[in-house]
Formats: sequence, C-alpha cells, structure tokens
Amino acid sequence: MKKIILSVVFTLVGLAVIGLIIILTGAYNVSAMEPDTGIIHWVLETTSDRSVDVRSADIKVPDLENPGMINAGISRYKEMCAQCHHAPGMNETDLAKGLNPDPPNLYKWGYRMNPAHLFWVTKNGIKMTGMPAWGKTHSDDEIWTIVAAVKKLNNVTPAEYDSVKVDK
Repeated sequence: MKKIILSVVFTLVGLAVIGLIIILTGAYNVSAMEPDTGIIHWVLETTSDRSVDVRSADIKVPDLENPGMINAGISRYKEMCAQCHHAPGMNETDLAKGLNPDPPNLYKWGYRMNPAHLFWVTKNGIKMTGMPAWGKTHSDDEIWTIVAAVKKLNNVTPAEYDSVKVDK
C-alpha cells in the first residue's frame, strides 16, 4: 500500500513539475492564431461547459415570448453581440474571424441553446474567450431581452432585423 501511495505522489509531483516547466519556459503558445488541440481543447471546453451548467442550474427563465421584449433584445443584440455572433443577412466580421475559440453563431443556433445558459454567459462572460461580462453594465431585465432575441433570431429575416433601430 505504501508503494502505491508513493507512486501516486511521485506521479503527481512529476506532472506538476512538467506543467511548471511548460508555464515558465513559455512552451505553450497562447496565440489566438492557432486553435487549441487535443487535451487542451477538451480541458478548456469541458471546464467552461460544466462551469456554466453548475452556475446556471437555478436560474428561473421568464416568459421570453413577449414581442416588445424580443424587439428590445434585437436592438441590444445589434449593438452588443452581432459583431461576434452573426446576424440575419450579415457576413462574418473580421472581429469574429480573429477570435479563438470561435464564438458560437447565435443567429443560426441560439434557438437550440438553454436560455438559462445564455443568460448566465451573457451576464458573466467567459474568461479568455473575448466574451465580456455584460452584467457589469446591464440589468438582468436587459440581458433577458437579449436572450429572448437570440431564441428567435433564426426566424428573423434580414429585412426585419435591419428595421429594428438601435436604442441609445
């Protein structure tokens, strides 16, 4: 039993030393030009997904079907989100092309996403992804309007999207 414990301790110490060497030598390339692969991609994505799952579990989702709420959300989405997350009739922007990891295309896929997850991410942001924490500058009610819009964007035509004015 003592040999097993020593083996586990030496393995953990060895892994910690290897990690420290990678960190201190700058061996890991943090450039956004090169996507993460293999274990790094899995660790970062799984950590993010599980963190959002846990932290959004108790969020109560309001009624997101109110047309006024959706319209207000489209206005905010145009101002705050479309540059990275796409919009009806909009080509991918240079900003979105330069982000790593790639931001999700909320115009095409937002309707499939869990609204509590969308709310939590929009409010709190995600570290080291370029996703800001809009909860520092916007109320929960304002963030819910964005979620309502995201859930409906796939059914909005480019003309309908363009007709919504950005509120300043």
